[in-house]
Amino acid sequence: MTAGLNKRSVAVIGGGWAGCAAALTLAEAGVKVTLYEASRTLGGRARTVELEGRSLDNGQHILLGAYEQTLQLIERLHPSAPQTGVWRLPLTLNQPPDFSLACPRLPAPLHLLAGLLGAKGLSWREKLAAARWAHTLLHDSDSLDRLTVSQFTQTQPEKLNRLLWHPLCVSALNTPPETASAKVFRDVIRAAFGGRNHHSDLLLPRHDLTALFPTPAATRLVKLGGKVCLSSRVTALSATTDAITLATRDGSYRYSHVIIAVAPQHLPALAAQIPELETTGREVATYHYQPIATGYVQYGADFRLDKPLFALADGPAQFVFDRGQSHGQAGLMAFVASAADSLPADWLDLAEAQLKRIAQPGTPRWRKSIVEKQATYACKPGMARPSVHTAHPRIFLAGDYTTGLYPATLESATQSGVQSAGALLQQL
Repeated sequence: MTAGLNKRSVAVIGGGWAGCAAALTLAEAGVKVTLYEASRTLGGRARTVELEGRSLDNGQHILLGAYEQTLQLIERLHPSAPQTGVWRLPLTLNQPPDFSLACPRLPAPLHLLAGLLGAKGLSWREKLAAARWAHTLLHDSDSLDRLTVSQFTQTQPEKLNRLLWHPLCVSALNTPPETASAKVFRDVIRAAFGGRNHHSDLLLPRHDLTALFPTPAATRLVKLGGKVCLSSRVTALSATTDAITLATRDGSYRYSHVIIAVAPQHLPALAAQIPELETTGREVATYHYQPIATGYVQYGADFRLDKPLFALADGPAQFVFDRGQSHGQAGLMAFVASAADSLPADWLDLAEAQLKRIAQPGTPRWRKSIVEKQATYACKPGMARPSVHTAHPRIFLAGDYTTGLYPATLESATQSGVQSAGALLQQL
């Protein structure tokens, strides 16, 4: 069956954060929108999963205060109590017993300077080296297009790279410093520390990731007359000068415009069906991907970390999060291993051993490891990132891989979704 064409009917393919942001933006502008999602759950690579009777996430996420687009969307959809959506914490990096850094409530970037000079575990020589380099990082205009983070930081003391700059690179770009883009790393540091003080805050979700944004976005979309189709994989796409036709297992449907908001690894298959998108599809097909592993370990309900999260040293996990403090799930710890392409089979045993160096959690009641093998694209120097515009005037892209300031983050996804919808609206 083929749906009739409406001059202002738009299909958004992909119900991740980019697709939900695009669909919501269009619906609020009065456009009739249908959102197609291949799985049964909205959220894409940042979604809820059910484990041991708990609503958890396919990966533990953390946001920055600089993620203004994402925060604006969340707060708009949680108007009665926006503060309950995320938990805002001033930037602190605690890696006991070797290192700790806390940025006080001073104007940016003085708060970073004060944090570096007051850091524990560094000599004064190392503190001054870090402060001088951070100042250069925030103000220089050198082209870094071809440099990796390792090359960019080679003038820094080894201890600073090991405890600060390289862990920041892995957590922000999910790419090892030996291959990560120095330019994108600098852009992230500037966004966090070069603007307003609160931009460097760490924000922990208080809800599972689907409930935080995709579900309320879909609910509002439906209230505005749109439609959400779950378990509806788009298998075919064709285009003429005046319409776009897509096919699912339930039929074929025509729309005036389409936003393709699938993950980048799924774009080439759809792009190959549209001659105008073939070049973009081939470019994206060259991307390499990095996994992220999240290990959930349930300890006794009386176990609690001294802080909501800790950095971990000398092991596969970079962080441990206390979901009892953020989500009310007492005793549940989430271990995160980014850039986890060589993760050992016993990584969760090793992560628990990392935790036991700083706390005594007791015997776990259950454990579960989730590895997203293609969690993010590897953010390498000089990689091509397409625009939200395509060579076909009725087809747009949305996703964390499109042109933007950030690497593969929730902010780059939501920014892209809103930008794609805005570009489409200019044609209506």
